[in-house]
Amino acid sequence: MQQSRIFSQRVVLPDAVVAAEIVVKAGRIADVMPCATPSDGTADWGDDLLIPGLVDIHTDNLEKHYEPRPGATWDNIGAVMAHDGQCATAGITTVFDSLSFHSSDWAGDRGAFAPILIKAIEDADAAGLLRVEHLLHLRCEVTNPRLLAQIAPHLASPRVKMISLMDHRPGQRQLHQMKVLVVDGVEFPAPEHDEALCISNRAAVAAIARERGVALAAHDDETPAHIDEALAHGCTIAEFPVTEVAALLSRDGAMHIAMGAPNFVRGRSSSGNLSAQDAADLGLLDILASDYIPLSMLRSAFMLAEAPFGWPLPRAIATVTANPAQSAGLDDRGRIMPGLRADLVRVAWAAGGWPRPIEVWARGERVA
Repeated sequence: MQQSRIFSQRVVLPDAVVAAEIVVKAGRIADVMPCATPSDGTADWGDDLLIPGLVDIHTDNLEKHYEPRPGATWDNIGAVMAHDGQCATAGITTVFDSLSFHSSDWAGDRGAFAPILIKAIEDADAAGLLRVEHLLHLRCEVTNPRLLAQIAPHLASPRVKMISLMDHRPGQRQLHQMKVLVVDGVEFPAPEHDEALCISNRAAVAAIARERGVALAAHDDETPAHIDEALAHGCTIAEFPVTEVAALLSRDGAMHIAMGAPNFVRGRSSSGNLSAQDAADLGLLDILASDYIPLSMLRSAFMLAEAPFGWPLPRAIATVTANPAQSAGLDDRGRIMPGLRADLVRVAWAAGGWPRPIEVWARGERVA
């Protein structure tokens, strides 16, 4: 049985940072042994931090690799490999490829990309081309008249671990300040949508999530009515609430609150909505997701550990490890504890500087 031993002066455990030696066997953490110095034959990471592998529950990064320019799609396997490589080198060992089931001219019919990319993930994995674990987050646009037919072929996949309810109509939610659609500098007339269809799609998707036992997320909630609706449908994750009121009510409803890591690093929302930093100040931040920049997760987590936030390092790191894993029902990763997966990241970091991933291990094997 293959065994590895790794020592670090700063191992980030769920509730403390300690000097310890980690024993890895058969892809799992076999033991965590606090000690002042490494034993013979142990890899010594010195003062570099040893943290759990990152868990990213929301990223558009794969779609951007497949369509790097509007209307220009690329090789599907190559897109998956490029995306996978970015995740691995950013310390992400579990990624939820968040594929959109839109169907409209302004959105580029992204729903047509989903089956192509899902097959590419399967083919790339079967060929041994991937470094990290790829799960699926189905982003369901409730305005889409073809939504249920489009997601049906994928619901039996064991990779599907999360579903979200989206409504990107102008004047609604994330786009509440927008009266017309502007995409890549092109203005589109606001499409007409059937409100009854939106209601029925939302209910049908919520029922599917309950039946399959997967996490259901509300997306871009704005008002108290939105939160009431989300809770009634069984949503347990509040993705990117756009107002403080929505975030507060999400907390009252015991939902995990996820914000975008690029939003946090930039200090503001790209849509002018609630900033992730403000959510952190208010105690309304549980999860940071890469959204569209994989490396932003590590950066934002370590920013939380610095002034002006000053979160204890275990709490800060949990926003990109334990908390997203828990929100999606993954109880075998996200923490450094015996019996869990040996998904590990070696990070060089000093306060005030960029955290730099030096080594990344997935299931006990170095992948970056």
